[in-house]
Amino acid sequence: MEQLLAERLALELKIDVTQVVREYWEVVLLNRLFESPWSRDLLFKGGTALRLAYGSPRFSEDLDFSLLKNNLGGTFKETTAGLVKPLAVADITDLAAKRWTYLCEIRITEEYLAQPFRIKLEISRRPAPGYRSELRLITSPTTPIQALCRVATLEQLLQDKQDCIMDRAAPKDIFDLWFISQKMGIQYKPPDTGITPIELKRDLAKYLPTDYQGVIEDLL
Repeated sequence: MEQLLAERLALELKIDVTQVVREYWEVVLLNRLFESPWSRDLLFKGGTALRLAYGSPRFSEDLDFSLLKNNLGGTFKETTAGLVKPLAVADITDLAAKRWTYLCEIRITEEYLAQPFRIKLEISRRPAPGYRSELRLITSPTTPIQALCRVATLEQLLQDKQDCIMDRAAPKDIFDLWFISQKMGIQYKPPDTGITPIELKRDLAKYLPTDYQGVIEDLL
């Protein structure tokens, strides 16, 4: 991504430039990923899906998926290598095919940033009967590149976030729960977690534009 464009967008979007560059490369990777032959069984979910498919203001670091049908077989290493090969600034730093999960960590090195950053791809292989999804267009203000993806519905993302909060409450999940409630027009009920207001603000400040940070105080 060009430095001048990244810096201009960071000012416009009121967020750190690294978040802008990260999202640009997330969309590039998504576009390439959903052009692959096996992507018909790939389902995009999580916080990044919530931002790119449904307009959440929260920037996100990871790309989370489920496989409706495990058609990767023994080709995961080859597939991910092909994903980053044409991208001069990208290289794979970690790769694992576990029993229920495929993991790939991609490092992005842009010379004008103080340090490289990583984007983690996590693909769940667990059967998910009844998991609700729909085709949606992935868009971002960081790039004109778009991708048509199968994405978890808002109702499904709401259920996912509620499950996450019950299992391992994280500040990002609390904000996402609030955003989904706003998007669906339902009452937001602050979840009962052990997270303090200080922890919540410290974590979310990195991922929210400055004009959205006022909402943090109302999340608990």
